[in-house]
Amino acid sequence: MDNQYRLPRILALAALVFHLFEGFAFINSASPTYDEPVHLASGYSYLATGRYAMNIMDHPPLSEMLSALPLLSLRPQAFTGHPYFASRMPYHYGDLFLFHNSVGPARLLNSARRFTFLLWTALLAWFLWLFASRLESPAAGWLALAVFGLMPAFISNDALITTDSAAAVFYFASFALAWRFTSLAPVEKEGRGRKVLAYLDAGKLALWAALAGLAAGLAMVSKFSMFIIPPLVAAFWIGDNLRWPRLKFSRLLAYLALYFAVCLLTVLLVYKLDIALYFDGLSETLRRLDKGRSSFAMGRYALEGVWWYFPAALAVKTPLLVLFGAAAGVWLALKNFRKDYLWLLLPPAVYFAVSLNAKVQIGYRHILPVMPFMAVLAGLALARLLRVNKGAWLVGGLLALTAVSVGRAHPFHLAYFNELAGGPANGYKLFVDSNLDWGQDLGGVAEHLRGRGNPPVILAYFGVARPESYGMGYVPLGIVSNVELTGTGADVCSMKETLLAVSATNLQGTYYSDKTTFAWLKARQPVFTAGYSIFLYDLTGDKDGLEKLAALFDREGRNAEADCLYARAGK
Repeated sequence: MDNQYRLPRILALAALVFHLFEGFAFINSASPTYDEPVHLASGYSYLATGRYAMNIMDHPPLSEMLSALPLLSLRPQAFTGHPYFASRMPYHYGDLFLFHNSVGPARLLNSARRFTFLLWTALLAWFLWLFASRLESPAAGWLALAVFGLMPAFISNDALITTDSAAAVFYFASFALAWRFTSLAPVEKEGRGRKVLAYLDAGKLALWAALAGLAAGLAMVSKFSMFIIPPLVAAFWIGDNLRWPRLKFSRLLAYLALYFAVCLLTVLLVYKLDIALYFDGLSETLRRLDKGRSSFAMGRYALEGVWWYFPAALAVKTPLLVLFGAAAGVWLALKNFRKDYLWLLLPPAVYFAVSLNAKVQIGYRHILPVMPFMAVLAGLALARLLRVNKGAWLVGGLLALTAVSVGRAHPFHLAYFNELAGGPANGYKLFVDSNLDWGQDLGGVAEHLRGRGNPPVILAYFGVARPESYGMGYVPLGIVSNVELTGTGADVCSMKETLLAVSATNLQGTYYSDKTTFAWLKARQPVFTAGYSIFLYDLTGDKDGLEKLAALFDREGRNAEADCLYARAGK
């Protein structure tokens, strides 16, 4: 490889090593997040039974099945005879599968996570390189990889058993491969007084059209929101050919027919020829999403979303180099415009614009398909910067500073917030739910409590992980979960210390009718914070705090616990 690409290659490899190290550290630190047991158990049940039942109305099966593949060698119980399975109770079934199996929960979950992390990282890195290096230059390709390696959104989400990363990978791949089709199409030339089409092997065009259709189909069977890809690609191909004629319209229609045929065939094969099941799930998902959901953003609560949710989340949860690098990449692409850049600019712009109207706003991860395009844009900008005087030092320095910024969140990369937000410690004031708090830090609370002699705790948890699986004794209070977390028999009245652990999502009252339920804690300093998302308070000598805590027990009709706390407060 030419010497001019040596530095970009070194920077890319260093960033990818960083990415892998941080991803595995995150996996080892994170308890099951809210939806992982459902996705993992559903995927395994599909593999074990050959039938799509458990979660098929909420998510297509491909991503879940891919994540569950490593479990085939572990041979856990599938529990397909249990009432939870028969009654299609996904969260209860996921809880049963993960926490009551013949294989331990950490082994089940982390085996799948490691495989998933390596799979999505490898696929996305390959498509980033393919798109950026062919679109711009090998230097841009390497630097796009370097930017990708330093993006916490991928370090964390690629390592979780969800459908978000699969959607991001195949959305990006769909347009990268569709662009490759147009970039190889023949160009009209002047010859002997008339225009003739330059000759190109039709087989190559057919191959790229088929690959683009395959990627679109894989996206559609990974996440329902990906149904928008085929019409978008068709519109882009037709618009591209009308503005910059390359193919006769009849030939373009033939390639479009091949594209749609491969896409449909992919969906049919994954759904075992039951296309009605796909459309039933899509319809059910669209109906559910149209109902909205409670959300918190920068002090504001909404049931049907606010248009600025994702722009604000993007601004505070994306490393500054990626933000400003992508903006510089857009400026460069428009300044030095050529039609190929439309394939870099339009797909993320359309997806992002659609997201502004979303009624369900529970996480930055829902705009993950935009992020690979940002990495390419930033890579393009860094490649241009590399050409200026002392550009190598500037590019290396910017990437190093970004690594420092991202490393500050180690290993809690789901909770990453950039310097504009004040870093991850300030994140809970701006966004919660899966932006920061997805139940992943319960193990951190348990580890801290063991260091204190393992006292029981009053727990206001947002999540589905089982505290008892970490050896925690707890009394539930205001838990938000899709499974029953009923406590371990600990008694508030016999507690020597009054310790209260509250998830950030509950601290902000996101899913409570009374949003101020735990607002009184914001004036108090926690004695420990687990991964920036669960706050532990010692209220033992805090009379006012004990009274407010007692009032919460009273509100739930738990008068005996309330009386004990009132007595401790001297009331």
